[in-house]
Amino acid sequence: MKRKEKLLLTFLLVGVLGGLAGLGVFGAFTSTTSNSNNSFAAGSVTIGDNDANSALYSVTNAKPGSTTSGCIKVTYTGTLASDVHIYTTSTIGTLGPYVDLTITPGTQTGSPAFPSCTGFTADSGGALYTGTLANFATTKNSYANGAVDFPGTSATSWAVNDAVVYQFTATLQAGAPDTAQGLNTGSHAFTWEARNQ
Repeated sequence: MKRKEKLLLTFLLVGVLGGLAGLGVFGAFTSTTSNSNNSFAAGSVTIGDNDANSALYSVTNAKPGSTTSGCIKVTYTGTLASDVHIYTTSTIGTLGPYVDLTITPGTQTGSPAFPSCTGFTADSGGALYTGTLANFATTKNSYANGAVDFPGTSATSWAVNDAVVYQFTATLQAGAPDTAQGLNTGSHAFTWEARNQ
């Protein structure tokens, strides 16, 4: 390539690069907007009771017609609207068919010591369950088939700080047969399980 051509090619290249650089100096108008402070937090499902790990009832040496009552306060402190079901996963001993169980929801005035039922008032809907302890264990043994209860008479969910007092009444049937002598129910537990709606 001749010197004159090289020089011309160099001027041409410098001109093209200069033109491209000039275009960068004359930019377009711009504008932006932003959306800040985004976050995502999970709600909670929390339920507890006032039993301090003590039994609601513990009866020994019962005779036909013997009865006992105890009350337990269940409080919901979760942030999500929830359903609450009551059930037992316990195996009930051979006395279970002869023990009548009634579970009644309500309210209680004051702050009596667990498991006192002093000041208990039943909800207008009456008992949540009435039947034998054995039947409760058979028919209410999981969340899916547990007894469903809501606070008060018109609520359709549990909300933060809702509370219900449950009165449990257990009675050895007056007509229990002689074969029930010496039998027992075994240790058993009742479970309140909350699940968000």
